[in-house]
Amino acid sequence: MSLTTAQILDLAPDASSRKAGQDQAKPQKWAGLGRAGTVIWGEIKGSGASPYRTVADLAGPASKCTCPSRKFPCKHGLGLMLVDAASAIADGEPPDWAAAWMKGRESRAAAAETRAKEPAKPVDERAQAKRRQAREDRVGAALDELDLWLRDLMRRGLAAARGEPYAFWDRMAGRLVDGQAPGLARRVRALPGLAAAAPRPGAPRPEAALGLGLGRLALLLRAARRLDALSPEQAAGVRAALGYPVTAEEMAGRPDQADTWAVLAHAVEEEDRLTARSVWLVGRASGALAQVIDYGTAGSPLPPAPAAGQDFLGALAFQPGDPPLRAVFREGRAGPAAQAVIPGAASVAAARDSFAETLARAPWLERWPVRLSRVRLGRLAAAASGGRTDSKTGSLPAFAAGDETGCLALGADPRLPSLLAVAAGRPVDLFGLYDGYGLHPLALVTGGHLYAMPAQGAQPVLLQVA
Repeated sequence: MSLTTAQILDLAPDASSRKAGQDQAKPQKWAGLGRAGTVIWGEIKGSGASPYRTVADLAGPASKCTCPSRKFPCKHGLGLMLVDAASAIADGEPPDWAAAWMKGRESRAAAAETRAKEPAKPVDERAQAKRRQAREDRVGAALDELDLWLRDLMRRGLAAARGEPYAFWDRMAGRLVDGQAPGLARRVRALPGLAAAAPRPGAPRPEAALGLGLGRLALLLRAARRLDALSPEQAAGVRAALGYPVTAEEMAGRPDQADTWAVLAHAVEEEDRLTARSVWLVGRASGALAQVIDYGTAGSPLPPAPAAGQDFLGALAFQPGDPPLRAVFREGRAGPAAQAVIPGAASVAAARDSFAETLARAPWLERWPVRLSRVRLGRLAAAASGGRTDSKTGSLPAFAAGDETGCLALGADPRLPSLLAVAAGRPVDLFGLYDGYGLHPLALVTGGHLYAMPAQGAQPVLLQVA
């Protein structure tokens, strides 16, 4: 198998790696190129005396290189895969170093399977219960402090809150981190950015955004106070929003959901000193949406994942929560997409109804994935709304996606011109994240091809991935 150029570039950890990888994608720079099944290898001249040895498994995709780069994949791994994408590398006998890497992968996979079959080690339930209660006490104290802080903020009013420096918000976020409620801390740290943001299409006015952020915090706080009154799945969703991790034991007991999962898009964000990658999937048979999130650091790169435009044939396990979305990969393999479609895409009206139902179940959600079928993209003229401005944004949204049932404003994005150019006025299927004000597209299907936003950065381009 071979990956497309777009799928390979989507694996790049950042924009500079993407550009550097393209610079290495020249066959004349490589020596000893070969292939064995889905594994390719080659040597390339680097800054040292000896050439760098690079090997990649396209089925992972995964790669390894002897260069000193801490990025994964490095520019040489990207370049090698790009060489193969341009013209398939010929079969050959793997050199010792490539064969050793292949054998190591097989051994690690076998060892992981063996460990999974081993009986679980006994757990000190008393110590575990003590640790759990200690965290509950710290989180409870953090909720008390947040409640007092929110009440004081509301007494003073939103106008006073908008004038507070960043340190004011950061102090409260720090107390929540100390109270082991990182999910709440992240939301508090985001508030000053909402208040200071300039008005833009597909987004609420700054004062409305701040009020909405505080309202979601208050709703989440109220739900956290009454976990006993919620269903187990609802309570799990609230705990996840507070920042409680899902343990390996919990995930081991979750059922597998087997399907052919279409990989629609990747999105990479920097969170503090972590790199967070979201892989967005939808089941071709079930229509279920899934978000698989992995974290990496400079010394611990992101694990391999199916590329946008591929299909993952296997099972996912969904984390507890209502509505379900977060998932992890189980057994399976990545392969070429069966067809370039967005399963479960529906009308704008149906997407609005689905979003409303989701908010009714978890009103503190900040955004939710939506799928639109046969919508057209274009500028909203004043005549389309009778000359009125949007009551939420204070100005008419510049662009929207719509059909005969309604339209959704598109959030401001430097890649919108590329999106409009690819759509070219034709009906398209669209996948993106909706926050109640604007839709932020991640993938588009038109003319039998799937186009995805670059995983990282704001380059004004779309990548054809299938």
